[in-house]
Amino acid sequence: MQQATLPAPAAFVPAPDRQAAGERFAARLKGKVKGAIHTDPLMTYAWSGDASSYRLIPAAVVFINSEDEVRAVISGCRAEGLPLTFRAAGTSLSGQAVTEGVLAVLGDGWRKLEIHPGAEQITLGPAIIVANANKALKPFNKKIGPDPASQATCKIGGVVNNNSSGMCCGVAQNTYHTMARLRIVLTDGTMLDSGDPASCDAFRVSHAQMLEQVHQLHHDVMADAELVALIRKKYAIKNTVGYSLNALVDYHDPLDILIHLMVGSEGTLGFVSEVTYNTVPEHPFKATALVPFPDPQSAGRAIIEMANGGVQVTTGVTAAEYIERRALATVEHLPPMAPLLPWLTETSPAVLIDVTAPDGATLATEVEKAVALLARHGATHIDFSTDEARSHALWDIRKGFFASGGAARPKGTSMLTEDVAAPIERLAEFVIEMRQLLDDHGYEDAIIFGHALAGNLHFQMSDDFSQADAAGKFDRFSKALSDLVSVQYGGSLKAEHGTGRAIAPFVEAEWGPKAYALMHRIKAIFDPEGLLNPGVLLNADPQVHVKNLKIMPLADELVDMCIECGFCEPACPSHHLTLTPRQRIAVTRERERLRRSGEDPKRLEVLDRDFQYAGLDTCAACNLCSLRCPVGIETGTMIMGQRAQRRKAGGRAVAGSAAGHLGSIETMMRGGVGFADLARRIVPAPAVEAITETARRLSGKRVPRISRALRTGPGAPKARANRQDPRQTGFPVPIAQSGRPAVVYFPACPTRLFGAPGTEHRLLNTPDAMLALLERAGFDVIVPESLSGQCCGQPFQSKGFPEQAAEVGGALKRQLSTLSEAGRLTVLTDASTCAKHLREFPGDAPVLDSAQFLVTHVLPRLTVTQKLPVVAVHHNCSAQRLAEQPMTEALASACAERIAVLSSVTCCGFAGDKGLFVPELNAHATRLARNDIPEGCTLGVSTVSTCASGLSEHAGVPFVSLPSLLEWASRTA
Repeated sequence: MQQATLPAPAAFVPAPDRQAAGERFAARLKGKVKGAIHTDPLMTYAWSGDASSYRLIPAAVVFINSEDEVRAVISGCRAEGLPLTFRAAGTSLSGQAVTEGVLAVLGDGWRKLEIHPGAEQITLGPAIIVANANKALKPFNKKIGPDPASQATCKIGGVVNNNSSGMCCGVAQNTYHTMARLRIVLTDGTMLDSGDPASCDAFRVSHAQMLEQVHQLHHDVMADAELVALIRKKYAIKNTVGYSLNALVDYHDPLDILIHLMVGSEGTLGFVSEVTYNTVPEHPFKATALVPFPDPQSAGRAIIEMANGGVQVTTGVTAAEYIERRALATVEHLPPMAPLLPWLTETSPAVLIDVTAPDGATLATEVEKAVALLARHGATHIDFSTDEARSHALWDIRKGFFASGGAARPKGTSMLTEDVAAPIERLAEFVIEMRQLLDDHGYEDAIIFGHALAGNLHFQMSDDFSQADAAGKFDRFSKALSDLVSVQYGGSLKAEHGTGRAIAPFVEAEWGPKAYALMHRIKAIFDPEGLLNPGVLLNADPQVHVKNLKIMPLADELVDMCIECGFCEPACPSHHLTLTPRQRIAVTRERERLRRSGEDPKRLEVLDRDFQYAGLDTCAACNLCSLRCPVGIETGTMIMGQRAQRRKAGGRAVAGSAAGHLGSIETMMRGGVGFADLARRIVPAPAVEAITETARRLSGKRVPRISRALRTGPGAPKARANRQDPRQTGFPVPIAQSGRPAVVYFPACPTRLFGAPGTEHRLLNTPDAMLALLERAGFDVIVPESLSGQCCGQPFQSKGFPEQAAEVGGALKRQLSTLSEAGRLTVLTDASTCAKHLREFPGDAPVLDSAQFLVTHVLPRLTVTQKLPVVAVHHNCSAQRLAEQPMTEALASACAERIAVLSSVTCCGFAGDKGLFVPELNAHATRLARNDIPEGCTLGVSTVSTCASGLSEHAGVPFVSLPSLLEWASRTA
């Protein structure tokens, strides 16, 4: 049913003092929203940028989770005279998701994902990431139509509001054309669900006047044949400039028109709370090729023929991405490019092509046709492959151009990106003229690529906006671009990135005065106050596109190449708790700028102070962000460096002392956990936790938290040469001449310190399970002596003590190298974190993690005797960086009928001892883990014992090690 509306709005009066208004807004909203509200300098600056070249610092940031909270925020903004901008993933490229008013960020409450029977439709909340929707549809050979390059990060709310398209989407499969239903909240608080007849009927009564105004718009347009022809022509190609005027000619019912006007409105007309898509086929048979041409003209002619007159197809050539030679130069060092290099000349562009089909025979036919076409137009090397891994690798390169091309810019410059389209029949000449325009305006470093089947070209360049004429240069280029694209080619100045602030001054030049006047009428009908995202899409300021441009000062060599695209954010465990990698970098840049300029020492003091918790303490330093970043930026490494810079002499002295007394510290820590275990047997667990929380509060959180999932570990197993040799001292000793293979096993310190929770399966602890498995598989085992206190050094590294990390880790690696007989034997450890860190030290010993060794050397020698129905699998952050996911899943699959990989957890946030000292990070990172545990699942696996502890507490089932599970599965009766 339709929701009650808000009181009739009075005239919207902008607040004269934004900061004071932001504070009043926060006070007003207290208790009315569940999510956080920020008005402090650190967090508002952290949310001041999106992926565009613009920066605006909001007066307040609020996290919203329901339609009632949307209404409360609208009401609060109206009362305090603050404009309102909604934000999904912040991957917007035209400045749509930044504001000086209130920034309302989508929280967890918008994660609805419901696949309808037959997968012909899917209903999604606005916080669902596009790639996750497609992952859910993949078993049905379906996907949603829009497929932007940022789909691993961008969210449905932004896709609907920008009418995003992508590489295979074309014109026919964007949200406007594939949307079956939309649910929205308007500025008066009314909810309209276009898929609910009762809601529609109630809306026709309550908003009859609004619908009449929409109907009058439709009537006025249809009475003007010239305007109708213009609108149809503009939407024959990709176009996101201005409002979706095609709704006024495609539909007659004013309610249908209203719903379709919301698509592509960039948050200026209302809030989208849910969408139902008609899905499109995702054919399982595909061949991919990256095809070089001798020059842009021949590539353009081939694309024109492949484009099929602009008609979208699902069988045959479904994607063709034009990549000019200068763009290829930024990625030619990547391994997937190697086969192409001999065929590239100084002028060679390439076209990345997908041919898809419903079956193998049809695919072969379509590939043959594509090869003939390409050869006819002079392609110099044609090599289609059906290998899925190669296809993914090539498309990852293409999807990463935004960031990898940006990383090729000079340090300290901002990246600029534009996105244009021309009629497909003029593509060959359009490519040449675009290159000339960029060169003529001093952007010789620019690169061009794009969705060529739709006549859609992207280009990006860089400039330093701290320099005097940089903004003027960009202004002159923008005006020339508008003339070339909009006037000379009759194209789209924004094909798919949305109008935003970047193109707002040029909307009238592209559309003409009549169509532009229609857009102002649309805004007045939906948002007469100008409350929602003012200045976006329509803007009277002819210079808005060169105002509030980002300055990107040099701050740290590790991250200076970051363009703040946000691709890293979904991997970050502190995302929406404190800061993300993108935000840590942005704030670090601002602190460095203030330090150099000296312009606002008080603000710098606040940023430095507050960055301690939000930037340093709550960073897991897992570096999963580097796996999402197309250029591999390790923000966690930067944070560890900043921790080291903040360490004072006293702290370094304590760390040095600890490095020399690790054995005593390990004994003390095991004793402490053991004491807590004993206490829980006498005193109820909640009481123990309450006592430790009180101690933590009184000590300024210096006392570790003891959770009910944390158990004391088994300690170090005895040193040994092998199971047949009784000698246990005097290592190194010769391996017994048993003829069996030998391995060096190093039980990592977290495995020794922390044990697994009890289960019904009577599992062995990790070291005992590992030794049992190795013996069962026929290995002689060497375990180092004096294990207590032996450490790879990772805890020191993550806390900002690199010298101590090198000291203890180097010593361990030397000992392991000796035990391995200078690398003749493999060294095995049971924590992926330690395995990764040990590999970074010099030494002969090859160090393998448990997953890698067990799946390759142990599992083939075992007989699985029993299986669980289902096992949950968590991929620890280090395991991900070691690319061990397939190995972990293979082992889990050997022990269970099926596995359920935790999709909502990247790094679990336990991060060594942060689960003890900053437990909120672990709790936040695993807050959705229970949703990933299927019915009937009673056990999960992880490759680090501390991660297993944190997951056991928050996922609802105990998590154990791979060796413990595999030992159980291979036990004899």
